[in-house]
Amino acid sequence: MFHPPLQAPDNARLEIVPLPSPLCGVIGMLTTVMAWDSNHRNKPMPFTFFIRFYHPSAKERKGEFEVLTCLATNGAGMSDVERIPTHIEGLDENMQGGVPQGHICIVAGSSGAMKSSLTFSMLYNAVLYGETSGIYVTLEQGKDSLRSHMANMGMNVDDARVRNRIAIIDLSDLRVELDKQGMSDRVDWMGQLIKQLTSYREAIGFELLVFDSLGAFFTLTKMENPRDEIFRLFEAVRRLGLTAFFICEMTGDDHKQFGEYGVEDYLSDGVIHLVMERTGDEVNRKLGIVKMRHTRHSLGYKPFNWKENEQRFTIL
Repeated sequence: MFHPPLQAPDNARLEIVPLPSPLCGVIGMLTTVMAWDSNHRNKPMPFTFFIRFYHPSAKERKGEFEVLTCLATNGAGMSDVERIPTHIEGLDENMQGGVPQGHICIVAGSSGAMKSSLTFSMLYNAVLYGETSGIYVTLEQGKDSLRSHMANMGMNVDDARVRNRIAIIDLSDLRVELDKQGMSDRVDWMGQLIKQLTSYREAIGFELLVFDSLGAFFTLTKMENPRDEIFRLFEAVRRLGLTAFFICEMTGDDHKQFGEYGVEDYLSDGVIHLVMERTGDEVNRKLGIVKMRHTRHSLGYKPFNWKENEQRFTIL
């Protein structure tokens, strides 16, 4: 069992207020975390956590916090935020209608959690049901293979309703070509990537970006300082005014780091965590919104699946 880390509004400070409990010396104490606006410290904000603090003497979960429920988050101005619906049943309802426009989100999970399929679905649906366009940058899967796979799931980029509004770019082809020319080690990969994104933005005016994945990109390009380069990339995407989803691979079972380099979740505006759980021969997948700035959302994890007969994802 895992629990998401506490998230607070950016303009809030946290104050832990212990409540008397006869069990505090044995099990722990029930505490309430209240957030106050840093500009109006005497005015409580509608943001409350009920958590259980485990006393250091507890053997199983020393010094950890378990989120029991989140009543609300900072609601100031949230209703005015422009949002991009994902059109995934159960997801938009938990994000006040969709992902805030201009956000940089990471979609994190282990192998097999359906990160690529779910994120492609977000892009495809946003284009299909909206007046926008986007690009899907892939390194994990070849362009033709990805197109075929998504078409089998009912997301055909040649469909007249989305044609010429979704572009799939395979960066691995560029690496192969540069290797042939003996130039791959002399290229400023991040600079070239940012240059290409800027060029596409100016040429076709796309607004949505999916990058699959950060880990594959840094493995492919062999950059020495991935953390610095992630910051550089995210800042460039912000300057371009894009709404972006970066897919990140998670390894291990601690679920404490939503990415391979330890900075992705801090630099992003949102974190969507996909979990695959195996029980015997059964496989269950769950989705949790760990972080989404300017958005009220629950912190719980909910099952999600692909409805083959309806060809769509749904959050249960």
